[in-house]
Amino acid sequence: MVIVRSLSNAVSLLSAPLSNAWQAAEPYLFVAYLATLLAIGLWVWRQEGRGARVLAAAVFVFLLGEAYRLIPHIIWAIAPRAQQPDALGTARLVCYLTTAGFFLLLELYRQQRVGRAETAKGRRIENLMFVLFGVAAAVCFVRFNEWMSGESPWFWLLLRNFLLATMGVLTICLWAKTAKNDRAFRHLPLALCLVILFYLPAVCLEPLVPEITVLMIPRTMAMIWVMVILSRSAVIRGTGYSFRTYIKRYWTLYMLLVLPIAFFAIFRYFPMSYISLAFKVDNTLVHPWTLELADNGGMQWFLQAFSNQSFRNALANTILLNLLDLVIGMPMPIIMALLLNELAFPRYKRLTQTVLYLPHFLSWVIISTIALQLFADNNGWINRLLGTTIPFLSQENPWRAMYIFLGIWKECGWNTIIYLAALTGINAELYEAAEVDGAGRWKKIWHVTLPGIRPTIIVLLIMNLGRILGSEFDRPFTLMRDMLQSKVQPISLFVYYNGIKGDQHSLSTAVGLFQSVVCVIFLVASNTLSKKFGERGIW
Repeated sequence: MVIVRSLSNAVSLLSAPLSNAWQAAEPYLFVAYLATLLAIGLWVWRQEGRGARVLAAAVFVFLLGEAYRLIPHIIWAIAPRAQQPDALGTARLVCYLTTAGFFLLLELYRQQRVGRAETAKGRRIENLMFVLFGVAAAVCFVRFNEWMSGESPWFWLLLRNFLLATMGVLTICLWAKTAKNDRAFRHLPLALCLVILFYLPAVCLEPLVPEITVLMIPRTMAMIWVMVILSRSAVIRGTGYSFRTYIKRYWTLYMLLVLPIAFFAIFRYFPMSYISLAFKVDNTLVHPWTLELADNGGMQWFLQAFSNQSFRNALANTILLNLLDLVIGMPMPIIMALLLNELAFPRYKRLTQTVLYLPHFLSWVIISTIALQLFADNNGWINRLLGTTIPFLSQENPWRAMYIFLGIWKECGWNTIIYLAALTGINAELYEAAEVDGAGRWKKIWHVTLPGIRPTIIVLLIMNLGRILGSEFDRPFTLMRDMLQSKVQPISLFVYYNGIKGDQHSLSTAVGLFQSVVCVIFLVASNTLSKKFGERGIW
């Protein structure tokens, strides 16, 4: 106890002077740190190896992220103290993203240098790198949002560090495995251990020196060590045409990628940062980044949704309708494609295909109007023709049957295009061999045609399972009657009525996020199962 108390007193005495000394020297140390990274990048760039330019680009990306840490110091010098979180949060966000991008660049170059992994395990690890980069980007945005709101739960900090550490470990392991014939790469696992050892003192010093830039010392040491190892390998010293020659040959391909990447970044990925509204208080007048966390650690809207009987009914209705669509609707295009494939008259076949495609181009507003005229309870054409009053659109089970029937009628012909394209890829010699063996038309369909389009069926089945919890809006909205709203409405209508019309945007965001997560789980699970049974899957 005496020793512990003495150490505690020593830490208390040293904390204030050490912190003051660090704050005074920090700007100069940080400039030296950036200069060291710049020197490492320039040294790698000047090497003659084929991979030198790519590795140098990775170092410069990392340098850019670290340079953004100067933003707080600049703003603190010229702006009020109230703006500190904005500057520091932006600096951390950019630094974390560029650190993840650093590992991703190294992995991309490894694939370029040694090719894709030959084993299924290696390919799974490669795909995991890209998935981790996307998750790391999302976590960094969430972490930034929490910092902007003044609250920063430890969970996001640990998750972000875990993701970046995992990407680093995977990168080093993949390089060590694929370049095992290169002696220098045998030291990479040792470098990984030293990187961890470099970080341990910095983590211990953080309570004494409460500045994030204390980690720049172990980062610099780790970068120098890794570059010393790489300098002895064929990646840097190897031969091959220069980076300039490569760009001259293929610059047009990279220019073509600029617009698609910009489009997806601006209109697909940047709006995803607003997912944080699912964990914040509901206030549309303030930017979500500045809002505080909702109750129950940000899980208020999820708990409120699952405690709502209307949401549970909507969830059950969505699963039921999608399962009916899957079980009844998916085989119909296959059957239709098989029938069209067996038609002997080309002109009649083309006419039939055109007639089957037409409903796809009609909106659900037009289809629902036609359905109301045909299937109304009292004055519908079908009921007047049969002399009955069947409640096609006013009772639960008949409404579900009409929902599935109209969906099949609208999309069945259009979906046959994919299966007809798959049928054209079947070798005609297989039919001739089956006919020689005495197979009739039905046996040729069962033993030749269906196995020939099985990969296509599996892929579409996986994609449909990925939408098992998703739901269209226009289809149920136009067919819905007021008396059935509480009985058969899916999640899309629940979000519309309770979230948008009810002005509960955080609730609707939480429900939409829940849908997306469940759909991704189903997609990954179904794709994994398809590979277990010997199919290719979708990735």
